[in-house]
Amino acid sequence: MSNDKWNEEKIETTLREMPTISDHRSKEDVLARLKKDPRVNEEPQPKKKRMKAKWQPILVAVAAILLLSILVPTFLNPSNQVSMDKAEPVDNADPAPASLEENSESTESSQDMATFSRALPTAPHYAVYPSDVAKQKAFHIGLATNQATVVPVTFLIPNELVESDLGTIQPDAVALYNMYAGKLDEESLGFTEYHPFNAVISSNEKQVWMKFAADHSYDMASATLEMLNQAVQDTFYGFDEVKFLREDGLPIVFDQIGEASKPIVLKGSKSQQAYYRFTQENGEELLSSNFGKSFKSPQEALLSMKKKPNDIYSSVVPEGVDFKVSEDKEVLHVEFSDVLDLDSMQVEEAMQLIEGILLTAASFDRQVQFDQIMQEQWQDFDFTQPLPKPIGANPKFLILK
Repeated sequence: MSNDKWNEEKIETTLREMPTISDHRSKEDVLARLKKDPRVNEEPQPKKKRMKAKWQPILVAVAAILLLSILVPTFLNPSNQVSMDKAEPVDNADPAPASLEENSESTESSQDMATFSRALPTAPHYAVYPSDVAKQKAFHIGLATNQATVVPVTFLIPNELVESDLGTIQPDAVALYNMYAGKLDEESLGFTEYHPFNAVISSNEKQVWMKFAADHSYDMASATLEMLNQAVQDTFYGFDEVKFLREDGLPIVFDQIGEASKPIVLKGSKSQQAYYRFTQENGEELLSSNFGKSFKSPQEALLSMKKKPNDIYSSVVPEGVDFKVSEDKEVLHVEFSDVLDLDSMQVEEAMQLIEGILLTAASFDRQVQFDQIMQEQWQDFDFTQPLPKPIGANPKFLILK
């Protein structure tokens, strides 16, 4: 400490003994000399920026590589608990339908197309009910498959869209067909391209007029004529008859049957048919009649549902399930031989059984009261009372080209 103190005192003494520096030049002399100095007049050279070491991106990249090296083995390991294919479902939780997942990703306009007026349950439906058309219009149409069959489909279109397109919320089947049939993307729906009909379609009161183009091919074979007839039956609901005409308005002549001089009766919702399961190539299951075959009574139609009619259609009644049918005025009583536990069945299988019976009864203008079902309430059905009559089959989203 003494040495430090001595050094400080010596420094102070030395500074005091230094001579005083003074400059007697005027400001003008200093300024004149500065202007003449070439060093002052030189343009300053821009300083070169030092290149900063780009450590931050490098560190980020290294961190990402390390993170991937940890996560990738985790996802590739099938036995890992977070692997998607090993995730265990919650007991008794019904899976959400794919249609609802698709709606969550679609635009607001496509949501309006695809959303039913009632809240859809978790199980897919194969029938359309009066409550579905409270704020929507049912567009019925028969779509063709690659197995030379026709499947009835019901598109539910929001009233706002129908009114915007057609100027009314109560258009008839001809107006709906002329507006939307040519815009349907049938292949995206799993069907073959068939619509619109190669004809000019109009209506006269309760009669549909179809003026076929000269180059139509509906009479190539008896099967093509049968498909035409079935497609017409499944499409023009609300009309009594259809007339097949040439372009000039005269009765058309088909190679297979000759002149179609008489109108064809349209059965509409009272088709008196039994419904079966039809499986498309993509695995989608739908409900359909057996090539439009009709029955004399609802009892006969319902009992025929127990058997597989052919290789195209299969029964919606599971093996080991049996029932009997009785009629009470406008209500059909379907009583199962043993108590039926719907929860013990696949939900799609149970829904096809219930709605296949409902569609069959509705084609005779009948309601159904189920007996011997374990559940009083299931999905959105109340089995303590007669169920409502469906007004259409196979509800679908309107996919346009």
